[in-house]
Amino acid sequence: MADSSSQSGNQPKSADRRTFLKVGAGVVAGAAIASVVEIPYYSSVLGGNSSSSSSSVSSLKSQLSSTQEQLSSTAAQLGAAQGQVTSLNNQLTSTLAQLNSASSQLSGVSAQLSSTEQALTSANGQISTLGGQVTSLNGQVTSLNTQVSSLNTAVSSAKSQVTSLQSEVSAYSGNSDALTTLGVQEAAVVEAAAEAMIPTDSNGPGAKEAGVIYFIDRQLTGDYGNNGRMYNQGPFIQTNVSSPITVMSSKGTPITYSGGTMPQPWAAGTYYQYAMSLRNFWRFGIQALETYSNSAYGGNFESLSAANKVTCLQDLFNNKPTSFNSIKPSDFANELFFMVWAGFLMDPMYGGNRGMVGWTMTASPGVNFGNFYGEGLTSKQLMVASTPTILKPVSLAQYQQSVGVAGVQGGT
Repeated sequence: MADSSSQSGNQPKSADRRTFLKVGAGVVAGAAIASVVEIPYYSSVLGGNSSSSSSSVSSLKSQLSSTQEQLSSTAAQLGAAQGQVTSLNNQLTSTLAQLNSASSQLSGVSAQLSSTEQALTSANGQISTLGGQVTSLNGQVTSLNTQVSSLNTAVSSAKSQVTSLQSEVSAYSGNSDALTTLGVQEAAVVEAAAEAMIPTDSNGPGAKEAGVIYFIDRQLTGDYGNNGRMYNQGPFIQTNVSSPITVMSSKGTPITYSGGTMPQPWAAGTYYQYAMSLRNFWRFGIQALETYSNSAYGGNFESLSAANKVTCLQDLFNNKPTSFNSIKPSDFANELFFMVWAGFLMDPMYGGNRGMVGWTMTASPGVNFGNFYGEGLTSKQLMVASTPTILKPVSLAQYQQSVGVAGVQGGT
């Protein structure tokens, strides 16, 4: 650098040197004003007299250029860093938002977990209670099974007793398949007539299944067939006789009826007007029915079709046969009908109504007064009920066996 004492006209003044030094120092320091100061200024100030100054300026220019490049690089780096900072800030904001959302979800899950834990606790309590109930019910089931087993044993025993009692009842009531009075041919005719009157159809079993033939056979063997307790002395007056009839009244005075004016026996209460036992009445009536069936329908009554059997019996009711073994055909038809009806509906102890099929068909309870099978009804309830109550029928033998002989004799 030139000496400060040099006074050459082309050399800068001391003040200018100081300015240069300040400017150089500012450039060296990287001040911002370096970008606005033009190099020619320094050339004009310094001039070209000093090679040392030129070197310094070149050096400074190099340093300035380097510094500017560094500054530009730094500025670029700073911009990139700022961009990264901005990106990181954005990422941080997004992450914070996600974190807040995750925190909210976590709070919800925690609440659900708490609620689930409470529900689980409650469910465990219910399971424990139900477990106790199941244990109790299992105990009850075991107890009931024991009772059922005991009841099954009792039922089996009761069935055996019923079978035995039914055998006894059958023996007691004569409910067997042996005929005691009617012959085989007679029984075939009577049973055929009973079937025609009460056939087996969609309504249920008929007279044959009910054993009506055995009821009639037993009755003909006993008092009925022998006119027991029946006044059997004359005169015997038939209805609608053609000649006048004179009879004695209860006061001992005679009463004369003109022919055809005798009242019907139904009204007088003296239906049976024959000087023969009912057993002979049935024997003659059966023979007469067979004779009429052969003459009118070409065969024995029991061999006729169902329709011809009915028609043949209707002929009897209408007194169509002109000869009937001195018996009025309608009298035999009425007696036959009454005994078939009785055998179908009377207590089984008399030989008919087997299995109580007649009572079942007609809804008759027999001697069931409302509670024989545990129905829990009283006679009063049955009497005042607005609609009839259909009870399972009970025979007299069943009732007697249920209360015992002492109870029956005592009137219970």
